[in-house]
Amino acid sequence: MAVAEILRPLSPQDDARAETVAHIIRQMKRPENGPVLLDEWAEYAGMSKYELTAAFRRLTGIPPKTFHNVEKLEIAKRLLVFEDMRVTDVCFEIGFESVGSFVSKFTKFVGLSPGSYAREMTAASFIKAYLAAILSTAGAMRDRQSQRRLTFHQPADQTRQNLIAAVFEKPFPSGYPAAWRFVPATRDTAGLGARVAGHCLVASMPFFPKKTDLINLAPALIGRAHITRSSQKTEITMAPPTIFDPPITLAVPAMLSRHGAAA
Repeated sequence: MAVAEILRPLSPQDDARAETVAHIIRQMKRPENGPVLLDEWAEYAGMSKYELTAAFRRLTGIPPKTFHNVEKLEIAKRLLVFEDMRVTDVCFEIGFESVGSFVSKFTKFVGLSPGSYAREMTAASFIKAYLAAILSTAGAMRDRQSQRRLTFHQPADQTRQNLIAAVFEKPFPSGYPAAWRFVPATRDTAGLGARVAGHCLVASMPFFPKKTDLINLAPALIGRAHITRSSQKTEITMAPPTIFDPPITLAVPAMLSRHGAAA
């Protein structure tokens, strides 16, 4: 869902539902993140499960159960790295009933299995990763086969940010992207391979990120665009995220350190 769609004017009824959805999201973000309780959320909201799911989809682009699972995975990432917890322990700590389900969802949304993610985060050298990503991006910009061009428009009244742009099959980030680029703050364009198409998510990154910044990426700016096979140039306007934007669960350090800027 485009940012413009999320921020469009709402009717009084829609406005009330938006505040209800925002309250539920704030509950989802609490550390004591328990099981998905769609019936209870719907009862609180004074809506049917179907009405609540529809409101969630319109405001966030995904259903409430998916949104909640993604929030739980953000907690899982912290537990795996900073608490050095075993995958099984993390699974039950965040409310999953099956280790297989936890591993499957983590791999789907983050792009790596929980065990691989913990190992990658421990071994990643962020300075070397940044340098490699910058050099790879510079090479891609010179590559004549990179026929598609993305142009990023950041707010004029803010300090320019480093960006990471990734293309996914679905409108929200899920799994390893089909293509991605690290975009230094000194640039406002990036090139993509001629065959790349899908939903592009762009997020800002700190200049000198700490490990906490890269485990739970909380961008100051985001942008979205749909790239078609016929797209040659795509303009993407960056804006502050809203509470309705799902967390960005990408394994960013692993992408930077292992793969450079994938074509």
